[in-house]
Amino acid sequence: MREQTAIKLKTAGIIVGVTAVVYVLIKYMLPLVAPFAFAFIIACIIDKPVGFMYERFGLKRIIGATVMTVLLTAILGLVMFYGARILLGQARQLAMKLPEYSSMAAKMAEDCCDRVDDGLNLDEGTSYRIVSGQIDNAKGIVNDKLIPAVMNGSWSFISSCAAFLTAFAFMIMAAVFISRDMPKIKVQCDNSIFGTELKFLGGRLKDILTTYVKTQLIIMTLTCIICSAGLYFMGNPYALLLGVLIGIIDALPVLGTGTVFIPWCIILFVMGKYSSAVAILVIYLVAYYTREFLEPKLMGAGFGVSPVLMLVSLYAGLILFGISGVITGPVAVILIREICTRLVKSSSKCKKYNKIRS
Repeated sequence: MREQTAIKLKTAGIIVGVTAVVYVLIKYMLPLVAPFAFAFIIACIIDKPVGFMYERFGLKRIIGATVMTVLLTAILGLVMFYGARILLGQARQLAMKLPEYSSMAAKMAEDCCDRVDDGLNLDEGTSYRIVSGQIDNAKGIVNDKLIPAVMNGSWSFISSCAAFLTAFAFMIMAAVFISRDMPKIKVQCDNSIFGTELKFLGGRLKDILTTYVKTQLIIMTLTCIICSAGLYFMGNPYALLLGVLIGIIDALPVLGTGTVFIPWCIILFVMGKYSSAVAILVIYLVAYYTREFLEPKLMGAGFGVSPVLMLVSLYAGLILFGISGVITGPVAVILIREICTRLVKSSSKCKKYNKIRS
């Protein structure tokens, strides 16, 4: 009995200790080493092409790594530049028309309230008087705070560019040197006293992260395409901007496309715009069932984390680490689980070995 209690206490101590270490590493160390962590990911991505160029053409790894890093960076940079240019253009147009849209929203609300009054046999204007104060507050926020924030937000963006470019430069240089030394890094990891554990954890994390990120990117891209195309054919001038925003919202836990489309559909239906309401509902259903169909198939059984544990890790990650917790939360849980499992097994083996010796 005492032995079982000691084992349970030891296991609990291992879990608490590992959890504390992982939390400190992600919370305080990760922001400091983030450029180098991304550099290592880039080095892993380009490792095979660099190795192929070295073996096939005799091209030195430093040259191959430089070529592949610059090429990958250029492709991503062009996509981000032109994508951001289009999105910012639509965002500015939307910001300029926000006063007009806020007035239209007030008129729509008044029409909806009139319909409610007619349906409930209330005196004319009863519903609108209840919500008019909230509408005035919303218009004040849009005119006084939101528009200046959107129009002046570029200054804060420009001020943060220096820090971003510095981190980006370090990331590119680190990616080149890590890619050059990748064979040595692999040998050193294999020969270290923790070689087996590092190889196991690295492979496990790589599989899970690759599966998770690939799944979310594929589904988010499809959601953006479905929503943008649907809104474009409806004649919405901000189809691309709204499609991208809805795709990002869909990738966030708990939220999803319904957060945007369901209220939108209800408002259009109440206003009597039935064809537009049906079109929005169709876009929502296509995007929703695309995720429901693809997500379990892309994740697969190899993910190794139960849905409940995944939800807990996502929620805890968002609370503890902010928006980055969508990724760092599951990674932390996987690290804690795998390290604790290995430590408990090692502890049990040592105990059995000591019993045999004695």
